[in-house]
Amino acid sequence: MIGQRYGTALFDLATEQDTVSTVYADVAALQKIFAQTPAVGAALTNVTLSKSQKQAILANLKQGASASVQNLIQMVFDYGRMQEMPDILAAFMHQYDLANGIVRAEVTSAVALTEAQQESLATQLATRLGVKQVKIKNNIDKTIIGGAIVKANNLIIDGSVQKKLLEVRQLLLG
Repeated sequence: MIGQRYGTALFDLATEQDTVSTVYADVAALQKIFAQTPAVGAALTNVTLSKSQKQAILANLKQGASASVQNLIQMVFDYGRMQEMPDILAAFMHQYDLANGIVRAEVTSAVALTEAQQESLATQLATRLGVKQVKIKNNIDKTIIGGAIVKANNLIIDGSVQKKLLEVRQLLLG
């Protein structure tokens, strides 16, 4: 809940200040940091670290960021909510996607999809969902045997061979 409020507030502020693209780049960079080092949020709320150690980490997080993102980082730190930062960043990205007609899809396939396959699937999904753009994250799961499972916008399309085999099995078992 907190993440949603802060992320939405950051998006609204960036929109008001006409800095959405700059803030988007900063948020994407922060997301990468928190994904690669998930313990950073816990470290900044850890009582065993000295204030100067925490300030050094904060300075690194703020380095090169826009003023509104620097203020967000400082405010979240001051309120002792750095563990919430991944949720805050995700909420901002969600607001950005909504405003720009972007949907993120998770596609699970038995083998990695080629760039051309991903583009084709993204185009088809964008048309089906009525959005401007679909960004695909491809997950590999050999147990589905073939085909793909698509999850996007509360929609699940299971075109996996595994599902089709299960359906045939159910028919045979009656």
